Amino acid sequence: MIQGFTTVLFLIIFSINAVGQQTSFQVWTETGVRGKITKKLDWNLSLTNRIQDYKLVTLFPQFSLKYKVLDWFKPSIDYRLISNREDNGNYTNNHRINFNLQFEQEIKRLSVGFRFRYQYSFKGISTNYEPEFDNAIRLKPSLSYDIKKSFFTPILSSEFFFNPSVGPFGERLTRIRTFFGLDINLKGPHELQLGYFFDQKINLPRSNTRNVLNVQYSYNLSSKKKNKEER
Repeated sequence: MIQGFTTVLFLIIFSINAVGQQTSFQVWTETGVRGKITKKLDWNLSLTNRIQDYKLVTLFPQFSLKYKVLDWFKPSIDYRLISNREDNGNYTNNHRINFNLQFEQEIKRLSVGFRFRYQYSFKGISTNYEPEFDNAIRLKPSLSYDIKKSFFTPILSSEFFFNPSVGPFGERLTRIRTFFGLDINLKGPHELQLGYFFDQKINLPRSNTRNVLNVQYSYNLSSKKKNKEER
């Protein structure tokens, strides 16, 4: 099963065809802080910046709650206030809620995950449908491996965006986002992730691809509290 899952992911990655599409490069940075409300309920507050051509093109703060139902099942909900830069230089604001179902199973040092996400945008769906800012169903299988006696944990994932609406651009796959990255296991409450996204919008007008350098830092308050208790 694991070999088949891995094979599917790699076939998806290397079968992506970007010929005839516009290609851009962006840098995404995310900084955040997280902690626990109860033993099973976690919270997270983060700020994400997306930069292209030395300009801030997207900015969104996010607040999340995640509940541990079982070790392998953790539903969560996110709220985002998204500011997106238009071609004329003005920024438009959009409110979005994500409803997530996260499944994860550990097999020795290998972690196999799957996330189902339904994202709901308060602005509704416009004629110029955007997979990231309008309503969408997103499916994300992932793999990570805990290397023995190493500071690095490699991560591989592919995410599929589907427009569930009935309309000119509805009921179709609209984006595929593939990620290669590393969790850097720092001591204490500091958490760092570095990675690369190959992000491809498909089956829509003005389809394009993005190459993205991603840097993510989080401060875990629960880890700091645990260290104090151990002293």
